[in-house]
Amino acid sequence: MYDLVAQTAEREEILAELWEAGEDKPSELHEGNARLVPWGYAEGAGHFLYWLVRPGVEPEEWTVILRAPLWEAYPVSCSQFLLDVVAGTTTSFYFTDRRRP
Repeated sequence: MYDLVAQTAEREEILAELWEAGEDKPSELHEGNARLVPWGYAEGAGHFLYWLVRPGVEPEEWTVILRAPLWEAYPVSCSQFLLDVVAGTTTSFYFTDRRRP
């Protein structure tokens, strides 16, 4: 079972350690009170998928952010991002094996 609350706390700790060690934060996180909430993981690839949560922004407008190990941001809904990955139309560097020939 995927415990989103536990995963959020765990990923926050891991990311804080990475940023303390010198990894760059995504520029989207420099906006006031923005935070990341994990919602997916690509098994075997190590890609973590997050929602970028900003105060005053409705969930259907949250940006999808991917870390694998570089950060990519997609200003689309979770469902649109997944559709793009499955359809092979995403611009993600990390899902190139899903693109149509």
